[in-house]
Amino acid sequence: MELLTWTPVIFSRKGFPRDEAGRPFLPGNSIREAITSAVIYYYIKKDKDIENRVKAYLLKKGLKPSEVIDRIKEIILDKYPVLNGLEIPERLDLSNGEVYETRAEVFNLKKWEDEESFKVEVFKGVVELPISSPYLEKLKAAGHSFCEALVRMEMGMLKDHPLVETFYKPLLNDMKKWEIPLRIGMWTEVKFKGHLLFFWRIKEVRNALMEELKVDIRPTKVIYLPRERCTTGWCEAKL
Repeated sequence: MELLTWTPVIFSRKGFPRDEAGRPFLPGNSIREAITSAVIYYYIKKDKDIENRVKAYLLKKGLKPSEVIDRIKEIILDKYPVLNGLEIPERLDLSNGEVYETRAEVFNLKKWEDEESFKVEVFKGVVELPISSPYLEKLKAAGHSFCEALVRMEMGMLKDHPLVETFYKPLLNDMKKWEIPLRIGMWTEVKFKGHLLFFWRIKEVRNALMEELKVDIRPTKVIYLPRERCTTGWCEAKL
């Protein structure tokens, strides 16, 4: 399997980690996190029982932010163990592409404005991705469901912003042909990334989380690369 980075990937503001020889690599946990985000969204959307159980949990008082995602994963994976048997190397080689420094902006989708600008390392290219899973078809469905929902959400907030026509609509059309879409690396600075995306349309949960955790569950602040004219982390896992 290969990972195609359709837009550049950022690992962190500090850049990519290096191996003993000083070569940059992408930690395999970045792939696992992207897959997990997709699985969470997909099964909450797909299964009403899962939706209700997660909703009941999120409406409880005294939520601990550090425990939220692990508890939601537990609820889902107890019923749908689709991450069982998922094997991903600890380090993914980046030699079949380019690691370079570029300017990035934290772009507020709601306000249509850049909140911050900084220099950061990005990777663009192809990554050998020797992963195995007995549930690849499920992961494919989850990747499409989640990533396409992210595109539509970001377009919805941007409304008639030029990026909708120049970037997002072509991205969505292309994505429908991808094997397993994934959103990888640092693509937003919102705490829960897209893990709670399903509930942003449910006012009761959205308001409760804003009151309890003081966070907007929508990933409203995305990382935009002005030179490349795109948001970051849009990738395809391809057999």
